[in-house]
This record gives sequence, structure tokens and C-alpha cells, in this order.
Amino acid sequence: MFKRAILVASVLASFSGHATSLLTETEAEQVKQIRAQYSNTTELKELAKVNSGIFTLSSENEKLKATILREQQLYHEYQLKLSKEMLSGTEEKTDFYFDAMKKSSKRIKQSQKKIQHNQEQLRLHNNKIALLNESLRESKEIYNNKLSSLKDNVVTRLKKEFANPLPMAISGKIQCSPYQSIRACFENKQTTSKLINKAIEDHFGQLSITSSNNNFQVKSALMDYDGNVDYHASFNLFVQYNENIEAQIVKEIGVESFNIHLLSNKAASFYIDGQPVGTGSDVSVKLAKGKYAILAKFDGDQESTIQDISTPVSLTYNF
Repeated sequence: MFKRAILVASVLASFSGHATSLLTETEAEQVKQIRAQYSNTTELKELAKVNSGIFTLSSENEKLKATILREQQLYHEYQLKLSKEMLSGTEEKTDFYFDAMKKSSKRIKQSQKKIQHNQEQLRLHNNKIALLNESLRESKEIYNNKLSSLKDNVVTRLKKEFANPLPMAISGKIQCSPYQSIRACFENKQTTSKLINKAIEDHFGQLSITSSNNNFQVKSALMDYDGNVDYHASFNLFVQYNENIEAQIVKEIGVESFNIHLLSNKAASFYIDGQPVGTGSDVSVKLAKGKYAILAKFDGDQESTIQDISTPVSLTYNF
């Protein structure tokens, strides 16, 4: 067993290994609890249901208006025929025309009454949507504030930890030449650099960090006759806090934002959680990670969806 200090200065480590969280188990659990508490699943399902109801009522009203127009034309035609027959004095189909006019008038009144009823339901639905959207906005604000506060705490913790060297303990197997001593094997810079990089990769995963290290010490090592060495070693790692670490924290906690494109074949008006965000065939919006109620309107028609935004995405609403 031996101890020897080795200084490797300003090593840039960029790895593609498995992802390792920068959050502690407690912090990761806090993120999970916040997401569960403010998932708004019930409100979003209700919003989707109400939007579907609005679409159904609006479509029914359009059909009723078409029915009224058609019945008004029929009424007018029967009225002309009735007047013509009465003026001619034949009156062969007077009763038929009069009865047909009564039926058309009745269907017109029924359709108008149904439209009035649907309009009242639409008013109630729109009021409910306004309340749901307001609730969702308030919930999202609290959700984002809690995650942002947690992110700030994680940043503070890591900066404090990185202000001092991180003690790294490593163990495993390496292949040395059976014709060299264990000391000579570990004094090889290529060997120690490989072990150090592997330890950093295991600790930081895919994250690119700028670091330096010193005081590499082999605590114990055992070599067999083929040169296979079981070892336990340690070193001090100095990590520079940078934008890569900050971006990883943001990603893990879920406070990152994404560019979203709202597309349409018409110049539609777009709303997110009830708030207008723009009009056009391609509207760009920046959204934080989360679930959103997106509504597109054009010329009396509308299309709505509930979207879980976790990456940049383009969403299409055609009319």
C-alpha cells in the first residue's frame, strides 16, 4: 500500500454515460411531491369536458340556424302559394298550405327556443371555463414559485459544496502488467486519468463539468499473477460551478421553458389557460414545463386540447 499525490489541473470532463442526478434524495422527493400536488388533473379533465360541451352546443346552434333559414324559406314559399290560390279563387290546397305554414312556424319557434337554451348553457360553460382557467393560472404560479424556490436552494447547496474539494472514493478492477509493480502501474498518468474520469462520470453522468483534482491515493491494491488488480483509492475533486450545472438543475427540477409553435391553416386566435397569446397561422409562445389548456378560435369555430409540454413542439389546429 502506498500514498502519492498527483495533480491533474483543469481537466475538462464531458461524458455520455448514465444520467446521475444532482439532486439529493430529499430534493428529488420534494420535486415529486410538488408535481403531484399541483398536477391539476381534475381541473384539466373538467376543462376538456366543458370545452367539448361548448363545441357540441355551438355546432348544434349552427345546425339550428340552418334549419330556421330553411323553414323560413319554406314558409315564404307556402305563403306565396297560399296567397296566389286565394287570389285565384280555386282554394284547392288552401288547407294544405296553411297547415304547412303552421308546421314551419312551429319548427322555427322550437329551433329559436333551443338556440336560446343553448346560448344560456354556453354562457354558463364560458363562466365555468373562466373560473377553471383562473384556478389553473393561480395553481401554476404557486407550482412554478415552489419549484423555483427549490431550484435556488439546490444552487446554493451545490455552490457551497463546490467551494470545497469533493472527496471521491473509487474502487474496482484494472489490468496492469504482471511484470511491473503495483506502484508503477498506478503512477502511470494514463491509468490514474482513466480512473479519475470514470469516477467523475459515475458521479456526474452526462453532465459536462470543468474540474481539477489532486491527492490521488491508493488505499489498498491486490494483484494476481495475471496482472489483475483489485483496488480502493481516493482523490479530491475541485468542481467549477457553471451554466452546464445550472441547466442540469433546471432540467431535473422542471423549471425550464420551451418554444411552442401554434399552427393553423387559418389566421386563428390562440388562447392558453384562457389568456390570448396571439393570432395568426404560426404563433410562437414560450412556456414553462407543465400541462396547459390550449384553445384555437376562427370564424365561430373552435378547437381545444390539453397539452403536457415537456419539449419544444409544434401543435396544429385546422379549420
